Amino acid sequence: MRRGFPTQMIVVALLIGLLALPVLAQPPLLNSSAPGAFGVRYLTDRAVVTYTVEKPADVNADTFTLRVRLPEKVQWGFMDREPIAGDNLNWNTGQAVVKVPFGSARLHLGWAGEACLPPESAQIPVMMGDRKVAELTARFDLDGMQASGEVPEIGPGMASVRVEMSEAIDPDAVTLSVGADSVDRWRYDTTTLEAREQVNVDPSPRLSLRVHKRGLAGSPIKSVVFTDVQQPTQVERIADADAPEGMLIEAENFSNATGTPPQVEPGSHHDTHGGSCVYSFLGDGSTLEWEVDVPEDGLYDLYLRISCGDVGAWRAITIDGETPEGLGLVELPGTGGWGHADGEWWIVRVTGGDADAPSLELTEGTHALRMKGLLTTHLNIDYLLVVPHQ
Repeated sequence: MRRGFPTQMIVVALLIGLLALPVLAQPPLLNSSAPGAFGVRYLTDRAVVTYTVEKPADVNADTFTLRVRLPEKVQWGFMDREPIAGDNLNWNTGQAVVKVPFGSARLHLGWAGEACLPPESAQIPVMMGDRKVAELTARFDLDGMQASGEVPEIGPGMASVRVEMSEAIDPDAVTLSVGADSVDRWRYDTTTLEAREQVNVDPSPRLSLRVHKRGLAGSPIKSVVFTDVQQPTQVERIADADAPEGMLIEAENFSNATGTPPQVEPGSHHDTHGGSCVYSFLGDGSTLEWEVDVPEDGLYDLYLRISCGDVGAWRAITIDGETPEGLGLVELPGTGGWGHADGEWWIVRVTGGDADAPSLELTEGTHALRMKGLLTTHLNIDYLLVVPHQ
């Protein structure tokens, strides 16, 4: 009977043979002939290298050498925004070899595509209809473009907004914020993005625009255009002696709150009903909600006792999740202080009478009245008053 090597011995021999083969070691991602701080980011066509290297005291040369691992042979390079001269950029066993000056710089080392950098900046007009009211300075990076700035002469109010484009862009790649409002739903065609809903605009809104798209050679945005600006609803001040009787709801007895919590501290303010109030109710999208028990179907008017030491405050009001006519953006006046002295609490009529918004049509039962803080400014509320319309 012929005998051979056991199968187990053959497998072991093969493993020993494989382990004995030479392993091709990869060069390091980056090494330098001088110590310093370095960063490397790899994209689909290039490596972006940042460095800060101080010149050593014992070195006479003005340059040092960087070696950066690339997946393919280096074809082009930039230092900051200047092309790297051919004799300063070489290739050696999987690494780009670059002579660069001491100091701080950013390198683009490319192995594919055309030698290119994103633009430094661009100006984007902001239009009020056909009239230019401001410009945003756009800055570019390899991931796209971002621009921001304050825009006067638009608000306060609610406005339609659209983005005019110089090239087709995926709507999901464009984000626009107007103050605290972010536009996240667009109507789209090849040259225009139009917000599906109106945005709230404060007196001097700050716009932030971002386009997430690589390889931009210039601004893909021609302009940002505001149209159909609706002024906020105005309220009517009522003398304290003329305040009607109705369902009084202490502001501090809110049933729900979201966002930044308001402050409630008994005795913290002067001349409050019941000895307390809600204060520091911020205009940052925070909400307060109260339950209103309506005795019978009919028309009702809403009154507020407020204090505001700012130029004014803006709030949106909903009933059971729906926005009654005129209450999408309500302007509440500055009262000369925050309720720490005589005369700083005012009673204002929000609906009916000489207020811009019509009376509320409410059915018998419990309703949720919610107030949302908009356009940055604070507001203090002593109480709400819901009164049958006369």
